[in-house]
Amino acid sequence: MYSTILVPLDGSERAETIIPYIKQLARKENVHVVFTQVIEPKIRSAILNLKKDREVAYPLQKIDQIQHYLMGWKHQFQEQGLSADILLLRGVAVEGILQAVEFTNADLVAMTSQGTTGLARTLYGSVTSGLLNKIHCPLLVVQSQQSEKSPEINQILIPLDGSVRAEKVIDYAEIIAQLYDAKIILLRVVRRGYQATTIQDLDSEINEEFVAKDIFNRLEQNQALEQIKKAQEYLLNIRSQLQAQNLTVDAHLMYGRPIESIITLANDLNIDLITMTNKGRTGLSKVLYGSVASGVLNSSYRPLLIVPTQQ
Repeated sequence: MYSTILVPLDGSERAETIIPYIKQLARKENVHVVFTQVIEPKIRSAILNLKKDREVAYPLQKIDQIQHYLMGWKHQFQEQGLSADILLLRGVAVEGILQAVEFTNADLVAMTSQGTTGLARTLYGSVTSGLLNKIHCPLLVVQSQQSEKSPEINQILIPLDGSVRAEKVIDYAEIIAQLYDAKIILLRVVRRGYQATTIQDLDSEINEEFVAKDIFNRLEQNQALEQIKKAQEYLLNIRSQLQAQNLTVDAHLMYGRPIESIITLANDLNIDLITMTNKGRTGLSKVLYGSVASGVLNSSYRPLLIVPTQQ
């Protein structure tokens, strides 16, 4: 699935939380890992002194320290029989990482959602958010609170909105499920401004009596019933396709706010990895689904694989 993984670091222990995931994936797929750090100028906006600017903006001592730091990870991986290299860039973090993706031809960027503490922590989090709609390869994001022990991926959540765009993540989730012998959990959320609620027994016929107590006292019956039935049919169809690939698959249909519903189900089932695209339907729904991906990224503490729709 992957041949080159780009791992942006910033020298902090928070950013290094991604390392156990990379080691495990590198062993399973025999991929090449590139550790990178973007060296940002100490002063981003100022009147420049052309004779001194290079030394002031990018101190050589700092460059040497970063190179030594990245080489440490490279050697550690190589000692464990894994392929690794380093890449240093200078500039602004988001643009630097995007440039590194092009230079290394990386097919996965893996990083934590937060880096060093204080202001830098906030900036590092904004780097992840900044990459969300600009990057052209999958982005694996792990929260910095994750344990350093070897990660387990037993359950993979795939939120879908019924669009072809959102379905692009399925192939990636399928391969991960095969690599880790993991169970796939499909989720379709019928968008409503109410508390996240799961419709039980998805295999049973959904009719007015089945859900009247939960839904139809608050929603227009005919429109809501038709929408829910279509979502049910869609989920069961995707589930059947994946089960035909000898995968263990479950499906959940919920109504409520998408971000809240995704996070609620992920927490209830103790999901190990959430996988979704950065955009869903076209038009307004495309914008809304993009905000869902961003909302999950900023609100959930679970690992998240985001696949761009250009993939």
